[in-house]
Amino acid sequence: MEPFCGLGVMAAAYGAHGLEKRVNNDAGKIKAWQSASNIQLIHAVALLAVSQSPALMARTSRYAAPLILAGTFMFSGSIYGLILDTNKTFSRTLKLGPMTPLGGLALMCGWFALLL
Repeated sequence: MEPFCGLGVMAAAYGAHGLEKRVNNDAGKIKAWQSASNIQLIHAVALLAVSQSPALMARTSRYAAPLILAGTFMFSGSIYGLILDTNKTFSRTLKLGPMTPLGGLALMCGWFALLL
């Protein structure tokens, strides 16, 4: 999970220092990028915390960790892709738009799976 954290930091840094030029200072896109990087960082830390508890891992890792991991990739990854793909060719081909809410749903299910 450490690379997941590192990539989140890289995404946040790019959003703070390099994204403005690429999106022509579009405040909505910058805010969406910040949300995506925050979600990625929060869930990377959550996965690290869950992995440090053997009892919790044994009880929930079958569902919770994969759902949180997949949900984060789908949610944050789709936002990154939608913002960076200025021509919309990549995002249309991969149908990234619907991935964002599906990723959010997977994240919610992952958190609820921790209750099982």
